[in-house]
Parts: sequence; C-alpha cells; structure tokens
Amino acid sequence: MDELLRKTYIEIDNRVLTHNAEVLTRAYPHKYYIAVVKGNAYGHGYGIIPALIKGGINAFAVSNLYEALKVREYDKEHPVIMLEPVHAEAYPLCAENNISVCINERATLDEAIQSGCELKVHIKVDCGMNRLGFKDKDGLNIAFKAALEASNITVEGIFSHFHTTGIADTEYEADLERFKNLTEDIDLSAIPMVHIDKSQTIMAHEKVSFSNAVRFGIVLYGFNLMIKYPNDVKGQLRKLKAGLKNFKNRVKPCLPYPELDIKTALTLYSEVIQVKKVAAGEYCGYGLVHKAESDEYIAVIDTGYGDGINRKRVGTFVSINGKKYPIVAEIGMGMSEVRVDESVKRHDRVCVFGGEIPIRSVLRHVHTTMYEMMTNLDSSIPRIYK
Repeated sequence: MDELLRKTYIEIDNRVLTHNAEVLTRAYPHKYYIAVVKGNAYGHGYGIIPALIKGGINAFAVSNLYEALKVREYDKEHPVIMLEPVHAEAYPLCAENNISVCINERATLDEAIQSGCELKVHIKVDCGMNRLGFKDKDGLNIAFKAALEASNITVEGIFSHFHTTGIADTEYEADLERFKNLTEDIDLSAIPMVHIDKSQTIMAHEKVSFSNAVRFGIVLYGFNLMIKYPNDVKGQLRKLKAGLKNFKNRVKPCLPYPELDIKTALTLYSEVIQVKKVAAGEYCGYGLVHKAESDEYIAVIDTGYGDGINRKRVGTFVSINGKKYPIVAEIGMGMSEVRVDESVKRHDRVCVFGGEIPIRSVLRHVHTTMYEMMTNLDSSIPRIYK
C-alpha cells in the first residue's frame, strides 16, 4: 500500500542493525543493553525493534509515552524506559503497558504514588547537566526512601546523563564524582538497573564499576563520533596538539579510538517526476538561486524540506542510475531540482542520501549533526525494512 502512496521511501537494512547490536554488546559487557530509540528511532522507525532484540538489546529508552507505546507494538517483553516525566493522568496507561516512568523530582514521585497505579520507576540524578533530575543529596535520599516504602512503586532503575564526553575537558570526571556523591547513601547494587553511560562515554572511558546497564544511542545506528586522527603528518600534529592541551588542562587520557565494525543502515530514496531542458539564461526554482549558464537538463525529484531535507543541501549530490548529480536550485517543500544529463528519465530512482551518498559527506556541507539530520526525516515517509 505504501508503494501506491509515494515512491519516496526510506530503506532500512535490519540485518545491519542486528550486526551493530551484536558488535556493541560484545565490546561493552553489561547486564542490560538499552537501545535509545527516541526521535522515531533516530529516523529509522520502530520496525527496527525486532532486529535490535535479535542483536542482544534487552531494554529500550524513549523520550515520551507516544514513543513508548510505539515500541510496545513490536515488543511486549523487555523494559521500556521513558527518559522524561509524564502527566499524572498518563500513569494508568503506563501501568497497563508495563512502561517504566521517569522520576525527576519529588512532585513527580508524589503523583506516581498518589495515582495508586503499579509503576516501575527510574530515578533521574542530575550530575552536572542542570536539566532533569535530583541535584540535592538530601532530597534524593528522602525521595528514594519514599519510593521504596510506597506499595505501588518498584524502583527498577536509577540513572543520569553525562553532559560532555570528557575527551577534551574534565567535566566527565566531575560528573562522575557528583553522581557518586549524590548516591553514596544508596545501595546501588540493590537496584536492578543503574545506567549512566551513553555511546561516546562508554567508548572513551573505562566501565563505571557500579553501572550494570548502558544506553546505546547514535553508535547503534552506525555512527562512531569518537575523534580519529589521520595517520598523515597533519593528523598526527593535531593529535599531538590535542594531547598537549589535555595534559596542560589535566584532562584524564581517554581510551584509544575503538575500531568498531559498525555500519549505517538507512538510505533515503526518491524518484524523478519530470525532466526538462532549460535554456541558457533561464532560472530554476524559487529566488533566482540557479541560473543556467548554458542549455542543461533539470530533473525534478519528489522530496524537499517537508520531508526533512536540509535546505542547505544545494550543491550536494544525489545519485541516479549510479551517477552523481548536483542539487542546483532552492529546495522546495516537496520537490528539489537536480542538474542531470539526457540519460536521466522520468521515474528513475534517486538515492538522496545513504548508500551511494555517504551521510557524513552531506553533514559536512550542511553543518548540522547526525542527530538532527536523522530525526528530521518526516515520519510519514514509508519505511521499508530488509
């Protein structure tokens, strides 16, 4: 049915995601491997859930209840943890679907207790980000005791979130010390899930001794964001300069760059919906962005910023029939224009990014992050899973 609606679609190779999960669970042994699948699973859609489980993932983390319920459509068994609090009226739905809720302050805990619902909770500790979570030790201890004493509350987890990687600063170590200090009166070994590490921190530092769970985010989708210096002279000079700076600032050395055999699984495809010949001197698209310097062929493709295509992509390439062609005119809401040759025909498939058009090459041009690029992909675009 999706194929009748539109020929623009996202192809996800679930075999790759299973492989990535296997690589990560082998490389970083923990009791719980939590896949972060917020933001429509980083643009991949929730059809990846079975593949991740097959690769060893045994818990999931999301931002909100909508996302949690989407995960539950594919998996009824494993923990699903909300990383943000919900309104009190949502607690019955959480209990009904065995969804673990975030306790970020005393008011949230009181509402959970007063709801009377049988709830699993994860208590959030603020160790430096100053976003969500308990920042005061006494307040945390009192709330933790109240949670243990409440007959309808099960403390399933306690967690925090590093606000830096500590690769070029001392804040990772400071965050870790704050967490230890805030939780020193709590028996962490008695809590089923203790999770503090994210993708980059687990790769850059030794395993935190009291943590038995790890959250895999962007790395699970095939992106290793650790800094790797090239082996050429320029790269090694950059590495030396960074090392000297860290030594001067007393930054604790990180682990070597991890050579993980992970791959990307997502490719966005579209199609050519018209090809026309444009005469020299004529303009294409909005705003006089592109003026033909000579006679040329322009292919209109069925995708634009309404799908999440960054408007700065003018000048980057797409691939049609194995050949790369540049986007030349201002990107519209649902269409983009590409300078092609006479070999390109109506209904030809277009690789917009992924596969033949490496995602990193696009990122360098539009100056954004993988997180933003992937989560901006419109959820209405059909996802087709291999």
